[in-house]
Amino acid sequence: MSVLALRADKLEEWRLSAVGWVRYRANFADAAVPSARRMVELSGARPGQRALDLACGVGVPAHQLAEALGPDGYVLGLDIAEGMVDGARAWAAATGLDTVDFRVVPSERDLGVEPGTFDIGTCRAGLQYMVEPGAALRAMREALRPGGRMVAMTVGSPQRCTSLRILEEVVARHITMPALIPEPDKDVPGTVALSDPADLEALYRDAGFTDVRTEVADHPIVGADTAEQYWDVCEQSAGPFILLLRSLGDDLRAAIRSDAIATLRAEFGGGPVVMTGETLITVGTR
Repeated sequence: MSVLALRADKLEEWRLSAVGWVRYRANFADAAVPSARRMVELSGARPGQRALDLACGVGVPAHQLAEALGPDGYVLGLDIAEGMVDGARAWAAATGLDTVDFRVVPSERDLGVEPGTFDIGTCRAGLQYMVEPGAALRAMREALRPGGRMVAMTVGSPQRCTSLRILEEVVARHITMPALIPEPDKDVPGTVALSDPADLEALYRDAGFTDVRTEVADHPIVGADTAEQYWDVCEQSAGPFILLLRSLGDDLRAAIRSDAIATLRAEFGGGPVVMTGETLITVGTR
């Protein structure tokens, strides 16, 4: 498949996902606080600086950055999915935050910003889904001033990600198909494409970054008040899963949902659901 065709497929997945991300923004935002704050810490953010957030989604990382940079700072969030950007803009308007902007970009390699105009670059849980992550890092490096830092977070080992494990186990009990979560492959965009620190750091160095290092830690990924709500989040915010469910009959979808809710209740004792996973946070200097 060509780069353009693959990118079009990914854009369609994110277009489908955007509705769920907007609807359940709080579920993602609350869980993201620890990892997003750590990203901000590693960026060396100071009041008054300018930050560029690639794959901004509905504005979750931008919130943490804006708090750190203060009223004299500026955050620009970029995403290929118009629905995500619309959601981020709506959030900013609702909260009265006027130090952030959000824009749609055609690809990860075409950011539409002037070279050397940002102090910080970030990409939280987006780089692994990009068709050309190396090109994205090169574009981000070009946007940074000398000495600026680029911080990216990706999902680590799939075996240590609770949500991936449960999703795979539940679906496999009902249908026979290739793994929903394939083995990590840096050349195939997906949830665990960049789960090996060596692969991620190599991309950084190839893009020209120095002082590259990675922190590996477990962090919350997404949460929900109930098992039912968590499965609603899955059904409406995971592009590949949305497409899979659409291909199934009503009875099979209902059976998978019933199984998933029972499994989640057993896993979390009938209480709130908090999915954790291993994350890689990599930082490099321009």
